[in-house]
Amino acid sequence: MNIMVCIKQVLDNAVVPKVDEANNRVIKDGVETMVSPFDQHAIEAALQLTEEHGGEVSVITVGNEDSKQSLKIGLAMGAAHAYLVNVDDPKVEDPDAYITAEILAKAIKSIGEFDLILCGKQAIDADDAQVGAQLAEQLDIPQITFIEEIQEVTEDKITCKRVSSFNEQIVESTMPAVLTCEKSLNEPRYPTLKRTRKANKMEIPVIELSSLDVELDAQPTRTVKLYTPPEREGGEVITGEPEEIGVIAVQKLVEAKII
Repeated sequence: MNIMVCIKQVLDNAVVPKVDEANNRVIKDGVETMVSPFDQHAIEAALQLTEEHGGEVSVITVGNEDSKQSLKIGLAMGAAHAYLVNVDDPKVEDPDAYITAEILAKAIKSIGEFDLILCGKQAIDADDAQVGAQLAEQLDIPQITFIEEIQEVTEDKITCKRVSSFNEQIVESTMPAVLTCEKSLNEPRYPTLKRTRKANKMEIPVIELSSLDVELDAQPTRTVKLYTPPEREGGEVITGEPEEIGVIAVQKLVEAKII
């Protein structure tokens, strides 16, 4: 079983993002980064599947030379191969979900055939949860999104439990397929020191964006305005006896038309 895992390098979730409002972009230069957490669960799921059924795991990302750091984390966790799609065109410095999915689809096709393609359910920066679904459409293969359990894998089918807004569903799909992974799916392993050293020495192949024939002008979305929201004002502290506090709190909720 050969599995490709799509990952994204994002700002470390301990960093408070700073915004360049003039250019509608988040300032990333010199800021700590990490593999988007949901993607780490996708890597772990892929590794567990190949440990049980055999095969290899590859990881791929769309970014620049700095993004190799995230690919090396995937290698250190146990992936056998890593690929960087080098986005060096100013027209698509920060591609939207549609273009990202097209880039990934064409890059994956150029690499080879895979039984499964795994993604995190969403990246923690844009939070749109669209790339996995659109990637399946671009590749014209089935998809199971928001999976929290892989229940059965046969030679050509996979059965997963997925969550929706209202319930849980058991879904069977033929393979190849795209899966998007929830945090509840597993607990990602830590990279070992031995694998980390090996990953740091590995050469990561670079796929140039210009070789993929992607229509950059077809990017359907654009950022109209990006800004830091105003700081929240401190709440009001009510003191006194419990009965008095309860009465005052209810009065304020009524005044605010909350109740």
